[in-house]
Amino acid sequence: MKLLYTKRSPYARKVRAVALEKNIPLDLVDEDLQNKSQRLLDANPLGKVPTLVLDDGTTVFDSPVICQYLDGLNEGAIMIPREASERFEVLKWEAFADDLMTTAINLYMEKVRHPQDFHKEFTATLEKNINSAYGYIEKNLPKLKKFNLAPVAVASAIGYVHFRLPHLKVRGALSQWFEEFSKRPSMAQTIPVA
Repeated sequence: MKLLYTKRSPYARKVRAVALEKNIPLDLVDEDLQNKSQRLLDANPLGKVPTLVLDDGTTVFDSPVICQYLDGLNEGAIMIPREASERFEVLKWEAFADDLMTTAINLYMEKVRHPQDFHKEFTATLEKNINSAYGYIEKNLPKLKKFNLAPVAVASAIGYVHFRLPHLKVRGALSQWFEEFSKRPSMAQTIPVA
């Protein structure tokens, strides 16, 4: 299986961490999203990463679907519980973390595209949303103690914020949780890089 990805994508980090936890080898293909390859466009018409290309050429996207696909391949670390209420709790956390990733990407891109005249109210709202998300995560840290996709997704989102928006690093109990969780080999091996 090939994973079309970038080393900086938090969504791809989540997928890579799941694969590592489940001991599923992936052939990583680093893509240039500024100059999208025909391979990526053929695999995903939107040219988004991550996109998983199976050995038979079938493609799987986007990250939540890839994570579910990988989780079903073996009974190693169960990343998404099979029991309904636990399953939906984990998927809720994944969706929340994905939204945090999107918020951070939008904030970063606004400042990259308009470094001198970025929309101050828009960026202030996004920063407020990120800090609000941090408050929610910290308040609910006990729900992230059990290892599964939920803490992987949340840590991937926080890691991206730290990577692109260092002025919004987590603090306090959330910082302690993040630093400890980031020591897992699957997280340490997938730290985003430019």
